Amino acid sequence: MKKNQLLYAFLLLSLYTTIFITACSKSGGNSTPADPCAGVTVTITLAVTATDAGASTGAITATAAGGTGFTYSINSGAFQSSGSFSNLAAGKYTITAKNANGCTGTTSGTVVAKTVSCTGTPGPLFTAVKTIITNNCAVTGCHNGSQAPNYTTDCTIVDYADLIKTRAVDNAGTSQQMPQPPRAPLSQADRDKISAWIVAGKRLTD
Repeated sequence: MKKNQLLYAFLLLSLYTTIFITACSKSGGNSTPADPCAGVTVTITLAVTATDAGASTGAITATAAGGTGFTYSINSGAFQSSGSFSNLAAGKYTITAKNANGCTGTTSGTVVAKTVSCTGTPGPLFTAVKTIITNNCAVTGCHNGSQAPNYTTDCTIVDYADLIKTRAVDNAGTSQQMPQPPRAPLSQADRDKISAWIVAGKRLTD
């Protein structure tokens, strides 16, 4: 074989090897796609409206953060584009939010039944609880009319008595407490005042 023929054969072999290696390198058959939810935390804020006693007039509005294109589900139902759920009876509901990448977050909220009657002169136990709520929960940007429920109203405090106890007393020291973290939980003395009002009947006149 002539020298030029050997050189030509060598060049063809080199070209074939380069093409083969390049093709294999671009295939990416062994690479693992990046997880779009790695490092992403989906958080959900709920606004809950009480239901009339014995009816299904409650509502929950969910707002999510930690992505875009959110859809929402209540109690593992079908996802919808709106975070608003209406016609709810009293009870606890689980809300899930999913962003456009499929990353999800879950939280729960409780719809309470409104008290049938809220009349009379506020009693000392209720007044003590209202003072606690006013100083710790019905503050700027939170439950003072800018966020439901509005705890500046006497009857709203009565309507949400059970939820107030759950959040302020039962959930003290957890992520679900009222006032919301990172604020400290209520003092034991204040929690005892709320419990005393609940035991007495959680009425305006107590």
